[in-house]
Amino acid sequence: MPPILVIGSAIPETVRRSATGSATLRIGGVGAIMAQELHRCGLDVALLTLTSNDAPGRTAQNLLRQQPFAVHTTPAAGTVGYTEVLTTAGEPQELDAVYPTISWDEISAAAIALIPQHDWVAADCNLDASALREIAQRTPPGRLVINGTAPDRCDHILYTSDYTKAAVTLNRSEAAILYNLTQAANPDDLARQLNAQRLLITHDADGWLLTADGQTVRRPAVPVPPDTDFIGAGDAATAGLLYSLAAGQPPTDHINPAIARRLQHNRLSF
Repeated sequence: MPPILVIGSAIPETVRRSATGSATLRIGGVGAIMAQELHRCGLDVALLTLTSNDAPGRTAQNLLRQQPFAVHTTPAAGTVGYTEVLTTAGEPQELDAVYPTISWDEISAAAIALIPQHDWVAADCNLDASALREIAQRTPPGRLVINGTAPDRCDHILYTSDYTKAAVTLNRSEAAILYNLTQAANPDDLARQLNAQRLLITHDADGWLLTADGQTVRRPAVPVPPDTDFIGAGDAATAGLLYSLAAGQPPTDHINPAIARRLQHNRLSF
C-alpha cells in the first residue's frame, strides 16, 4: 500500500469515567488519531506534528514514542495543547482543553521534505489557513484529504478551494458552518465549492453520508459498545475513506470497519 503522510496535531488526552475516578492517558489530537487509525487499517503512515518543551509537550513526546508508526516533530512556538474529558459513553464532557494551531512557519521545512516522499497526504484544520494552502499546493492534485474536526477553524478549507482534493471530511457542525459561508444548498454543491472529489459528513449517532460524482450515499451509525466513548470516531471514518482510496476500492467499504476499530480501542483504553 502507498505511504501516507499525516500532518496535524498530537496532544495528550486524559479520559475519566467519573469526576473522582481513575484516569486513562492516551495520545489525542486529530493528526495523531488519524495516523493511529490509518496504521490500524494496514497502511504505511508517518505523522508530522509539533512538540513543545513544557509539561504537555513532554507527555505528548513520551506517548508518541510508543506509537507503531514513524513520527516527525518540529518545535512548537507555544504549548502543543492538551485535553481532559469526562465520559462514560458517547459524547464526552470537556473539563479542560487547549487546542494548538499549527502554522506553516513551524512545519514548512519538514513538510517540504516529507510531502514528495509520500503518495497521499492527510491534513487537519488545526493547521492554519496558510499551512493548509501550502500543503494543498505541494500535494499532487487528488492526493490530499482534509479532515475538519475544528468548527472554529473549518473555514481554513476555503483557502484551498483552488486545489483539487481527494476528499474533505466534516462533522455536522462544520458542514452547517460551511453551508452558510459558501451559500451551498446541499452536500454536492458544497463538495464542488470546496473542490473536493468526495465529501464525507459524519453525524454522530445518525451515521454519515458521502457524496461523490453527484451521488450521495448514507449509512447508519456503527453500534457503540457499552462504556465506550467515541472520541476520534470521525477521524477513524476519514482513515477508512483514505484506505479505500489508496487501495483503489469503493470509498464506502472501509469507513464503518475503521470506526468499529476505533470504538474497540476506546473501550479497551479504560
